[in-house]
Amino acid sequence: MARGPSPATIADYLLKVRKAKCTVAWWPKDMTPRDERTGYRAQALLAKALARSEGEVAGYKIGLTAPQIWEQTGLKSPVYGVIRRKRIYNRSVTLRARDWVRLGLELEIILTAGEDIPRPRRKPYDKASVAPYIGSARAGFELIEDRGADYSRLSAMALIVDVGWNGGSLLAPVAKGWRDLDLTKLKGTVTFNGETVGKGISGDVMGHCYNSLAWLANKLGEHGQQVKKGMIVSTGSMVACQFIPPGTRAVGRIEGLGEIAVDYRI
Repeated sequence: MARGPSPATIADYLLKVRKAKCTVAWWPKDMTPRDERTGYRAQALLAKALARSEGEVAGYKIGLTAPQIWEQTGLKSPVYGVIRRKRIYNRSVTLRARDWVRLGLELEIILTAGEDIPRPRRKPYDKASVAPYIGSARAGFELIEDRGADYSRLSAMALIVDVGWNGGSLLAPVAKGWRDLDLTKLKGTVTFNGETVGKGISGDVMGHCYNSLAWLANKLGEHGQQVKKGMIVSTGSMVACQFIPPGTRAVGRIEGLGEIAVDYRI
């Protein structure tokens, strides 16, 4: 019985795809991991190979948080990807279209771990038990590189391997009064050149951003890993991904948590 490609083979394929900056509308079957664990092993190898140019792992993103997406992709939960240190930006950033296949922006609450989150022992983390480990919250854009994916043929395994499509993270300054906010009811907006293109409510992402962090801490524990002090966690998009045309200034705002801006140029 065929066992499928090895994690090393998959990671090498993706390195070539990234270098070529080519469109990958759907994932080739002969490069599809046989299971989730193989996919995450390939992701780890890819992250190791990217460390020299993009930096060491400085956090994690959480994607595919909606149950309807799980049904489409055959998953039972979200997925995570690694955020690399040199792909983290603050307040605003100018990006060039030549460096992306297709750039999408996802407005998210970004949490920072105030201390190491140990691997779960007797029982998994939940919203209450993970809360003491959170050091700060702020608004942010996750910069999505989906390589021109055909969403009618979305491959969760491809998303896992390709570091969750994380092309970078743009962070607002830490919001000083974030602990006083109801993190389930914050309104978020995305504008392109001053025109609103997307809106959302923070609680639409797994009920609460702490639930996202709890899921991540539990899933990393399954793989012998953990969220470490100072790492950021991009908790899931509260506004549908917005693909930005070149020549656009995009601004994301989450009430109480700040604002970020992307200038996307030819």
